[in-house]
Amino acid sequence: MQPHQANSKRSQWTSGQRHGFTLMELMLTLAIIVTLLGFLASALGRASESARQTASQRSAEAIATAVQQFRVEFGFLPPLVHDGELVSVGNTDYIPVRPDGSPYPDGPIEHQTGGVYDFGTLVVWSKGYDFDFFRRRAGDATDEVELPAGGSWSINSAWDDRRYSRYALAYYLTGALPRSVDGISGQGMTRPLENGGFANVGYPIGSTRDRFEPTLDLDRNGITVQTGYARPIELAEHDLAAPIDNLLASQVYDLYADEDLDRLVSLVDAFGTAFRYYRWEHGRYNENRQLVIESSLDLNIPPLLLDPELLVEVMNDDSANPLPDLTNGNLKLRQARFAIVGAGADRLFGTEPIEYLITELNQRDPQGDPLLIAQIRKLAMEDNVVAYGQ
Repeated sequence: MQPHQANSKRSQWTSGQRHGFTLMELMLTLAIIVTLLGFLASALGRASESARQTASQRSAEAIATAVQQFRVEFGFLPPLVHDGELVSVGNTDYIPVRPDGSPYPDGPIEHQTGGVYDFGTLVVWSKGYDFDFFRRRAGDATDEVELPAGGSWSINSAWDDRRYSRYALAYYLTGALPRSVDGISGQGMTRPLENGGFANVGYPIGSTRDRFEPTLDLDRNGITVQTGYARPIELAEHDLAAPIDNLLASQVYDLYADEDLDRLVSLVDAFGTAFRYYRWEHGRYNENRQLVIESSLDLNIPPLLLDPELLVEVMNDDSANPLPDLTNGNLKLRQARFAIVGAGADRLFGTEPIEYLITELNQRDPQGDPLLIAQIRKLAMEDNVVAYGQ
């Protein structure tokens, strides 16, 4: 009987163990596992975002290097292509014009017919004819920062700065335009000109022409070329009446003829937003028409590259002596004449309409308070990637 009793006890013990793992314990274990998986997923997400942020910064630096190489090869910075937004209503100072003084239409391509090809002329601001556009500080009687729509400078109007292009980088660094525009099918181009055009475009097929390969190696630098790029919120940056609640890509496409849609080509960062190419020139002319730089305001640096809170403090007031340094001692920024800017993980540059930034960043309405507005813009700028060049 002893063996039978031993087996009976062992059977009872085993049975007790089997029923000891309760439903509550199982649920608790699962909850712990789910929590740990959540922490792991969050950590992996942050690591992935950080990696893409680093990649975007490296891409911006590679683009800036390519811009410098372009300048060395051709003797001038890539032209700044007009992206299609109305630059100004009723102020021709900030509308690109033809040599005869008549304005170009909206958009970067003006159709022409010449030679064998039906080609277009790029609408650009170029050094020389539109030089004041790159300055924004002409040195008139009031000595205010020039604005596209006129009027006095303020912390709100400061962000309406049109001195950038989403398309110029792809046009001039990769030669992404079709043969009808830059003379070469696919990547590559004929010799670019400072006025935005290309040499030999429109000449008969087989003509002697210079062919230039891209100055930017896309494969090595992880940069994506996207055709048909349109981000409607960027229209609303310059149009206070734009209905930002229902912006559609079609509103961008409507600015262009159907045959031009494949020319909306941009270099896109790791988060799917086009890099911006900003250009500006230093100095302003004083009353004797001498070019001077008397304060950091005269450097004409786009507000996107400055501290918004410091801009609130300065408010274009020359009376302070000395005027606060808008560059905060950043020597690269003081010397720069162009910048490549990416929006980062939040896809916000910080120049978008404040109503849009409030929604995207889940911030309280600043009720028009300049300092609170500056703080919100600064929050949006925190993850921007920037590379400077001269």
